[in-house]
Amino acid sequence: MRSLHAEQNAIIQAALHGVSTQDATMYITHRPCNTCAKMIINAGLKRVIYAGEYPDELARNFLAEGGLELVRFPNP
Repeated sequence: MRSLHAEQNAIIQAALHGVSTQDATMYITHRPCNTCAKMIINAGLKRVIYAGEYPDELARNFLAEGGLELVRFPNP
């Protein structure tokens, strides 16, 4: 697979440009997948705001165990 998810790209770009993600909030279109969830936890983010669901309960559990706040933004 040659592509990255937007969450992965955002974290990589922050690192490349010296922008701290510690205690940050990420706004995304869908709840993160398992791989993105692990990157979000390791990058030190504290809150994820998303609009749509993504069927990955393992990722939801990782984020909860990592102490992240998950907020679903109502999509009209």
